Amino acid sequence: MSSLARCVPGRGVLPVSLRQERDRRIRWQAAAATLFMLMSFVTAAWGAPLAQVEDLPHLLQLPIFQPGEPSILYDDEGRVLGPIVPEYRAFVPLSRISLKLRQAIIAAEDARFYEHGAVDLRGMARATIKNLMAASVKEGGSTITQQLTKTLFLSHERTLERKLKELGLAREIEQSYTKDQILEMYLNSIYFGHGAYGVEAAARTYFSKSVTDLTLPEAALLAGLPRAPGRYSPLIDVKRAKARRKYVLDRMVATGALKQAQASRANLTPISVNPMFRSKGIAPWFVDYVRQQLDVRLGPVLVRQGGLKIYTTLNAGMQRAAVKAISRGIAEIVKRKDGQKESGSAAPEGALIALDARTGEIKALVGGLNYGRSQFNRAVQARRQPGSAFKPLVYAAAFERGLTPATILDDAPISFEIDTGKRSETWAPENVDRKYRGPVTLRRALEESINVPTIRLIAAIGVDPVIDLAHRLGITSELRREYAMALGVSEVSLLELMSAYQAFANRGILSPPFAVRRVVGPGEIVLEEQFPQPQQVMREEVAFVLTSVLEGVVERGTGKAAKRVGRPVAAKTGTTQAAEDLWFLGYTPSVVAGIWLGYDQRRSIGSHETAGKVAAPIWADFMRQSLGDSPVESFLPPDGVYQTVVNRRTGQPTSSNDPEAIKEYFIRAQEGLLPSVLLPPMTNFSSPRPSDNAGVPPHLSR
Repeated sequence: MSSLARCVPGRGVLPVSLRQERDRRIRWQAAAATLFMLMSFVTAAWGAPLAQVEDLPHLLQLPIFQPGEPSILYDDEGRVLGPIVPEYRAFVPLSRISLKLRQAIIAAEDARFYEHGAVDLRGMARATIKNLMAASVKEGGSTITQQLTKTLFLSHERTLERKLKELGLAREIEQSYTKDQILEMYLNSIYFGHGAYGVEAAARTYFSKSVTDLTLPEAALLAGLPRAPGRYSPLIDVKRAKARRKYVLDRMVATGALKQAQASRANLTPISVNPMFRSKGIAPWFVDYVRQQLDVRLGPVLVRQGGLKIYTTLNAGMQRAAVKAISRGIAEIVKRKDGQKESGSAAPEGALIALDARTGEIKALVGGLNYGRSQFNRAVQARRQPGSAFKPLVYAAAFERGLTPATILDDAPISFEIDTGKRSETWAPENVDRKYRGPVTLRRALEESINVPTIRLIAAIGVDPVIDLAHRLGITSELRREYAMALGVSEVSLLELMSAYQAFANRGILSPPFAVRRVVGPGEIVLEEQFPQPQQVMREEVAFVLTSVLEGVVERGTGKAAKRVGRPVAAKTGTTQAAEDLWFLGYTPSVVAGIWLGYDQRRSIGSHETAGKVAAPIWADFMRQSLGDSPVESFLPPDGVYQTVVNRRTGQPTSSNDPEAIKEYFIRAQEGLLPSVLLPPMTNFSSPRPSDNAGVPPHLSR
């Protein structure tokens, strides 16, 4: 039973001795009142007929130490990926569990286990008083039998109904089984962290040895884990694990299981673990993502122990290619960084997502460099500035409003007066190379990722159309309503940005990313089934014209490294201020893939690193492996566009003999707008909504 704790009232200015006396009196009064309340509750519950507690599990289930069957994941070809939760359970009889381990567990969890019944009123009273004296929860009052009922049958919710069930079951267990049988069941079912259930699984998980081979220090360490495995695990926090081990050893001395000298020697032994990690296979972050999704829809108990068949969208070959590409790419960064190899903890992180361009199915997902070191999923959970990888949304919004790739923008100095709430400040966005090119076409501005024309563009069309388009494209993160949004200053996840690029690749049709096709329960009952949910979120013609410009990013612009894929691709780079975040997102007609690189604790990957130099080669490496010798596809123009020859620099119609001639696509409804001069040179604009600006925004993005 959870003990109650009371915070001590404010001490005012009483002298120390009086304050101490007052605090002591308050604690004892609170303890007495709480103890009375607890004893009244237990007495009432204990005296109540068990029949009054509905829906109690039957005790015939008790000998089953592995309740339920693990749910299994399958890839997109129906091949087994592995269990959704890599649990490890192994039964050992009580006779094979060393006396010292049994004594350690009993000392830590229930010192009077062999002396009391299902409930230990004396222990409950002691824990309550101790917790109140400390004004925090230092000790629990639940017996081993009570803990067993929670482990095998009940939830951990703190409700009166659950507590009554616990007490009723504990009473029946005590009447039906011997103490040794109860202890055996407890030791084989209690959770020790890292997927290990039972003492044998725990011994192998932490020390790669059988429970029969544990030393006293190892046994004491394991005995300290059930209270809070995530807090006391030596694989997470060695200092806390050592302190908890000392507590167990001290309790063993107090119960007479150890002499003080034995405990002291054991406490001096350094903590040494030899973990036996059970891998989640080739796609651990994907497995976590699927589990988290299904936990919400189906409930964690069913998902973990329902014996479900979970048919996913993951392609095993593409996943392996993604893991290799990220690993090799980051290794190259580390090798290049000042010629010095960094330690694993200091290495940059990376994330990669690949989608089926037509369906939105997640085909590959990598959330970091090393899952064993960090389970944080940077592909889904991290939100970072996308830099220039966000710019295509600005240009797409412009194309929706009648502008064309040949529309002229002025690449010339520009400044804005920003109202910060206290004073006005000047924001003068700059190009990365701090050079100005004069009049440029929209195509050139995006291909070369030039900042100033992009700012002029969003100033002309407005911020709200861009935000509206972003929301249609599946971006749910909050976007800053300011011109700097065009340079990717609003933080988004890789998965969100991938959603937008999927719509670009799919002719303006958004198919929201998903990871599970079908979930089948026992008896082959289909519990849920997911299908692509296509939505036309932008005109097909607009998506194609944007794709044409993004092909130019690879042919002539910042993404030239992606040409090594050897087939038509459209893509965009993104490098944020000081190269803290490097992005590369691109697609073929069949596959969309995106990469993020950076440090968790934001810092520069390198002053000379750019997305085109670092992220693009990793992306190309992945795409080359994934696509293999599949048929080469081109982006086919829809009926609503036409092509003509224009000068790449001026946007004016020209002959095919012009050395600067390129073939440009236009939406037919836009024929009368070719070419247009969008903006004359300007020096000042007003911020769209000064109240939303937190200050002068950053200005460098590539």
